[in-house]
Amino acid sequence: MSRRPPGALVALVALSPLLSSCTSAPPPGPGTFPRFETLARRVARHAEESGARMGIVALHVESGRELRWRDTETFEGASIVKLALLVEALARSREGSLELYERWPVPPRAVAAGSGVLDEFDPWLAPTERDLLRLMMALSDNTSANHFIDSFGEEAVNCRMAELGLAGIELVGRIPDLGSPEEIAAWEPLGRMTPRDTAELWRRAATGTLLDRESSRLAMRLAASPRTANRIPRLLASRPGSSWAGKTGTMSGVRADSGVLTTPKGTFVFAIFADRIPAGGSLAANDAMGEIAREVVDEWSRDLPDRDPIDLSGERPRQPALPRVELTPLEARAGGPHLERVYRDADRLFWELWERAGGDLSDACLVPMPNSFWQGWLPRKIEPLSSLVLHHTAMDDDETCLSLFLDPSSFVSSHFLVGRDGRLYQFVSLEHRAFHAGASYLHGRSVLNRTSVGVEITGDGNRTPFTRAQVETVARLAGVLTAQFGLEAPFIAGHEHVAPGRKIDPGVLFPWNEVVRRGLVLAEELRPFVPAPTD
Repeated sequence: MSRRPPGALVALVALSPLLSSCTSAPPPGPGTFPRFETLARRVARHAEESGARMGIVALHVESGRELRWRDTETFEGASIVKLALLVEALARSREGSLELYERWPVPPRAVAAGSGVLDEFDPWLAPTERDLLRLMMALSDNTSANHFIDSFGEEAVNCRMAELGLAGIELVGRIPDLGSPEEIAAWEPLGRMTPRDTAELWRRAATGTLLDRESSRLAMRLAASPRTANRIPRLLASRPGSSWAGKTGTMSGVRADSGVLTTPKGTFVFAIFADRIPAGGSLAANDAMGEIAREVVDEWSRDLPDRDPIDLSGERPRQPALPRVELTPLEARAGGPHLERVYRDADRLFWELWERAGGDLSDACLVPMPNSFWQGWLPRKIEPLSSLVLHHTAMDDDETCLSLFLDPSSFVSSHFLVGRDGRLYQFVSLEHRAFHAGASYLHGRSVLNRTSVGVEITGDGNRTPFTRAQVETVARLAGVLTAQFGLEAPFIAGHEHVAPGRKIDPGVLFPWNEVVRRGLVLAEELRPFVPAPTD
């Protein structure tokens, strides 16, 4: 790229609409700059002296101040386009089609060329999807990125960006596999990005408006403290009270950086792309990014008040509270409010088998709960149900557990509760997932909320034995569920087994031998009454 003489540079800064710097109020007229004209000139000088074509966006979130240059032009995004993969993963997690704690055993042939860390480990290491996102963001791990590219596909990622109003971010390629002919040849482009849409993505993440507040919080956490910090945050991140979350991109002739700088003066968003870098000019481009960011932060901070960081730890999306409804299975057969949450086809069959196994339908109780995978009124189904996880409440009475589960802010639930007197409560349909297992793993299966029924038992199995009535009910429950869903004995487990070191229930006093033995015997007696599965 030819370099303009200094006089032409000044004219560009003073007149070009591609570069603007302003307070929250708009500039008084086109081609003029109010208080920050001098800053705009200094930024343009750093960009010009880098010898590269450079696109710049700098925002101060709280005040609305902006500086833009070539913000709508398209640049090679390199690894910054991994932001689109992060957003797609968070969106799928939110929708229920991706479990962040599912594990991916890394095949030896899946290792990608270029940056990363997974190539340092033996094959079949099994990080979680969340681990892979962190590796992709913090270490720019290319094997992780290819995993998501292969899982999602370019079209789905780009459609998501367009739906979010970020069509200037586009995934266009895949990273070569390690040792492949593509690795030896010149790499194809990976992403096309505009500084404007890249900065907007980060602005939404920083303010809790990227998909939702919880997704924004996780995006910022996964992008915090990246390994490469020699560009935008080079002169800033070590300052007292400052922190950086961001993503860099590097290819031949391309250097880029983007992210969020949190300071005592507020939140700064940057997206700086440089391409057409002359031979040997990469260090100059990196240095220019750091100088530009320092100029912006120092100039704007002069008259900004001190501010607390934006708090993304606020409320998670929650379902509205439900009126308390209590019905017996006999009453539920006649219909009632909110029964779509707790009395569906699978539940009707369960209660038929329960009655056949000697259970009392007039004593059982159905209580629809707000805390289940019913987010946005789109239920997440168990696919397929293959495990039974037993818990204790660590509470002295049934009502305390009911009150907790009825509170939308608790974010916990189970399918059943076995009360002190052996009464069986159902809270969530057997067709839908409950919030009971959390991060969990059992015999090669992880994220057991996807595939398990959760049963709470009132009491604490590490302090006091469960009542005889409770043992009878749990054994009958194990038998009915084993018959109905074809459960296998190894998949009847406690919370302590699926989350060892984190959970200790149902406790050392729970009579496992009796419950499992009696449940399996009952299941054999009930199997003739279970309809054959239909496609």
